[in-house]
Amino acid sequence: MRIMRHEYRVDWLHLAFVSIMAALVLWYLIDARSVSLSINNLLLVQPLAIAVFVLYLFIVPQCFRRADAAAEREAPAIDDPLQPKLPEGRALIRVAMLGAALGVFVFTLTTLGFDIGILLFALATMLICGERRPLPLVLYPLAVTVVSVYGFRALMPYPMVTALL
Repeated sequence: MRIMRHEYRVDWLHLAFVSIMAALVLWYLIDARSVSLSINNLLLVQPLAIAVFVLYLFIVPQCFRRADAAAEREAPAIDDPLQPKLPEGRALIRVAMLGAALGVFVFTLTTLGFDIGILLFALATMLICGERRPLPLVLYPLAVTVVSVYGFRALMPYPMVTALL
């Protein structure tokens, strides 16, 4: 694609994907607003939709790259964040462990309680990701638990099973 005196490459697949995602979020927002404009109906949908559109505005310009003959011949950098690699080895094991921890968390919410489940899940996640310092391992899961339980209680009238909070 040529704009003025510069040649640009367009990542059409990426542009199409993010555009479809933004269109689906717009459709969902319009559908939710057509049902009811009450704050209970739009409390989570509308802020999320706004965040998606802001991110869309940041992502779309990245789909257009200025074509430079010298840059085309060079190999991409080893740690180039725009050339992601699939997880291998230990990273793949960590991803599987995080998925298993999420599954255990979901299935134990009603037996252990929402507060204990979140506390244990946050702790397990930090351990899986490599945190070993005792102070963050104690403070962060506690903070996440308190904010999550009281935040969800304030947002939704759903009666959550809790053991302590």
